[in-house]
This record gives sequence, C-alpha cells and structure tokens, in this order.
Amino acid sequence: MLMEKPKLVLIDVYETLLNMDEVEKKVNDLLGSKRGYALWMELFMEYCFVDSCIDKFNNFTSIAKGTMQMAAGVFKVSLDEDDFNQALDLLKHLPLQGNVAKGLSMISDLNIRIAALTNSPESIARERMERTGLISYFEKLLSAEHIGKYKPWKDVYLWAAKTLQLEPSEILFVTVHGWDLAGANNAGMKTAYIKQSKQMLYPLAPVPELICSDLVDLAHQTANVNINIGS
Repeated sequence: MLMEKPKLVLIDVYETLLNMDEVEKKVNDLLGSKRGYALWMELFMEYCFVDSCIDKFNNFTSIAKGTMQMAAGVFKVSLDEDDFNQALDLLKHLPLQGNVAKGLSMISDLNIRIAALTNSPESIARERMERTGLISYFEKLLSAEHIGKYKPWKDVYLWAAKTLQLEPSEILFVTVHGWDLAGANNAGMKTAYIKQSKQMLYPLAPVPELICSDLVDLAHQTANVNINIGS
C-alpha cells in the first residue's frame, strides 16, 4: 500500500521533541519513589481526558499540580507550592531528544511544512523552541488550550487541521505516545510512531503508517513522493 507524501508533519512536543528525563528524576525525588513519575503521568493524562469527557477545562498547570498532589497522597509525602513549581519549571529547560534538529532540517528540505501540537500551554512550548533555536522550523505551535479540550479528543486534531488549512488526511502526525496516535488516526490523519523504550503502541488501535527510530529516520522514510507502507 502506498501513502502520498504528506503536505505537513505535525509533531507532538513533550517526549517526542523534548526529553523528559530531568522531570522524571525530579518528580521521583519529590515523591520518594522510582515509580513516582510514572504514577503522576498516568494520573495527569487520565484527568486531562476526564476534563475533555465532562466538558470542563482546567488549565494544564492546574491539572499537573492537582495530579501531583494525588500522587503524593499515594506515596504519603507532603508537597508544597515550591515543590510543584520546581518540577514544572523544568519544562522550560528540557533538552532535545536525539537527532531532532537534524531531522527537522531534513524534513524542511523536503519542502514539507512543519507544525507542533501539544496539550501544554503554547507559551511554554514556544519559549522552549525559541531557546533551542528550532522555532524557525515550525510555521505554527498549536496548543489544545485554545480549543478547551485535550488530546486525544478528536476535536483537537480537527481544529489543528482547520487552523493549518489542510484536510486531516494531508497531515502526518508524529508522536511517541500510543494514545496520541490513536486520537490522530481517529481524526483522519496519517500517523508516525517514534519508537521509545518507555512508550508503546496501543495494540487495539490501527497500526501507524510509519514506525521510525527518530526524526532523521522519519525524514528518510518520507523522502520519496510515495512511501511503501509496511516495507
């Protein structure tokens, strides 16, 4: 089966472009457990989804703090406002994942448009992309905060496609998260999975069109007008 070259590559930000290891270490230290970060992220994503389902929008930072407090309760530790702020401030200083700069350059050289779609506030994502010097590759940094829903809610991806003035099928959505791939696929986008040891595909969702080791590999796989999917 063949897939046409996408008109735009739409990329998730956290863990796909930015490495979260420093946040993981900090949260584990605060919660006093090697399982602290994993539990917090599970609760964090769960309650972003809950907000979308019940038509109630709490901002990303509020949900982050609320679910970290829930995780602290599980591990029976006490956190104050400074603890929360120390962990969340790290989001402004995260290093890039491997080969991100080179991969973005290669995708741009293929005359494929590039944008980002994140659940986090646009200001935080924009600041980080500006500090890394990569902001010029992105024609838009889109945040779910503008629609009042969180990925993987279908409307977020459809809103992104409309904002980018493209049909969903003309977009290749790229992420390390299985739930995000399922959401983009449900909205009609093509999808690409960047393999990571700490992430996995959801086995009950459609298989992504592309499975890549990093953005450089993604660029190589999109170098031709048509891609033989599954080869």
